[in-house]
Amino acid sequence: MVGKMMLDDFEQEVDEKKIILKKNIKSVGSNCAKIILILAISTYGIAFTITFFMKMLDVILSSIANGGVNSSFIPKFSLDTYNFFAGYLPCILGDIIAIIIAVSTTGIRIKQHIFTKIKASKKFIFLGTISCIGTGMVSSILYLIYATILKGAGITIPQPDFSFPKQNIYLVLFLMYVCLIGPILEEIIFRGFILNSLKRYGNLTAIIVSSILFSMFHLNLVQFVNPILMGIVLAFIAIKSESIIPSIIAHVFNNTITFIMSGITIMNSPLVEGAIEGIYLFVGVIALILFIYNFREDFMEVIREDTAILSTQEKVRVSFSGGWAVAYIIFYVAFIVITMISKNLIK
Repeated sequence: MVGKMMLDDFEQEVDEKKIILKKNIKSVGSNCAKIILILAISTYGIAFTITFFMKMLDVILSSIANGGVNSSFIPKFSLDTYNFFAGYLPCILGDIIAIIIAVSTTGIRIKQHIFTKIKASKKFIFLGTISCIGTGMVSSILYLIYATILKGAGITIPQPDFSFPKQNIYLVLFLMYVCLIGPILEEIIFRGFILNSLKRYGNLTAIIVSSILFSMFHLNLVQFVNPILMGIVLAFIAIKSESIIPSIIAHVFNNTITFIMSGITIMNSPLVEGAIEGIYLFVGVIALILFIYNFREDFMEVIREDTAILSTQEKVRVSFSGGWAVAYIIFYVAFIVITMISKNLIK
């Protein structure tokens, strides 16, 4: 009788802990989704506002020109100008807004909890950084598989505009955003605030949720698999290093090498292009293999978490069950569906 009462008390205690844990995970996961949803809405809101005023200014200037003023004195906005002020600039401002929201809602401080002293070896950071090439290759293969399947069904995936600006000033600004500013801000948001917010419930849960949100943040199916896999690698680097500085280095390297490889493809020199791509593939594959071989045990140690009360799968599910999380999922699905329809049905 006493044994049964003790068992009942234990089960009741476990149930109470489970309820509290679910509530906490739901709250934190919802807040993480809120940060990304506000980021997305603010980015597109700023982009729309800037585009509206630039279009209005274009109309006004055109009216002045038609009124007899020498058109050579009337400035006109180039496509590069539009792409910067209505594209990259809103992304930067959206990231900054998201960071401000994260600072005020997570209790995490950038200096004390994010930009901390690096605890990982130089070998780990180096191989982790170079392995991003191999991770990108795996992502590309997976993308080609599902893109080919969809194409066979008559569905085309909309391609984001990754074309280089033609004007030098905007090319430099584009390079700074893609290769430096963007990666730094994204690492602060995803591996800084979101990953750190969720780590208290288990590293594996934090890695999975932050990587999924990182993928959804890109709002396109071309960049669906890559941010998930890259998010896992970057999260592992950040957790083992106990700092996001190494993950920033890896992210900056990944974007920079991708930028360089994209530039090589427009050289119109098949021999040079083929040789460089061969070296790129070789280095990427070898680095990924070495990274996995040397640090597989470290990875298994990092992702080990307490599942006595809730399984990892349940923690991840609960993370996406809050109001803000559901709202962001709806926003993401609606955005993808609308862009797919506009690409495939509206000619």
